[in-house]
Amino acid sequence: MPIIVTSRKKFDTEISKRAAEICDQIILEMGAELHDDLIQKLSIFRLYIDRLERSVHDPAETETLLINMRTDFEGVIQSVRRISRKLLPEHTNHDSLNTSINLLCKSLERPGLGNIYFETTGNEEAIPPVSRIYLYRIIQELIHNAFKHSSAWHVWVRLKWKAKHLSIEVEDDGSGFNKISEFIERLRKKNNTLKLRSTVIGAIISYHHGEKGLLARIEYDF
Repeated sequence: MPIIVTSRKKFDTEISKRAAEICDQIILEMGAELHDDLIQKLSIFRLYIDRLERSVHDPAETETLLINMRTDFEGVIQSVRRISRKLLPEHTNHDSLNTSINLLCKSLERPGLGNIYFETTGNEEAIPPVSRIYLYRIIQELIHNAFKHSSAWHVWVRLKWKAKHLSIEVEDDGSGFNKISEFIERLRKKNNTLKLRSTVIGAIISYHHGEKGLLARIEYDF
């Protein structure tokens, strides 16, 4: 729904309200991920310690527990990395947006659980640093949503460069066609970080039926 205002004061108030809502949403999402993912993994280690104390006289069981702990600890490391990437974008200081997004895709892949394919066409042009960071964040969130909310197995990220124009597509294979239309309608109405960041840099984000799932497209003129 468009923002209708009658004065600059009301406009500023509405923008502040929307920004606060977006910040609250981010805080809730980060809190949920910390609780549902990282804290649960760390809680398992408390159980491991209790079992190690009881198996002190059983070398075979101790060895088995240590092997399991090493494996689960790798999961903890991956959780911390995922959360840190959301808080601090990587590679956004590179001159090449193509390089930054390619590295982002590689860092967000989940071997055996989710594959990301990156491709680019046309000649890359320089864009303002702020826009580069916001576009990076938008792509990052779309990939995260594809794996978390759409249960995707594959994500395709495409950057298409033309003269003073960049078209970005993030497509997944996670959502069933019988629910795509309903999902797209909810996204179009929702005021979220994707829409906020797009608006700030003058980009337009839209959602469509992909070949197997959801296709998000960002159009940006610079």
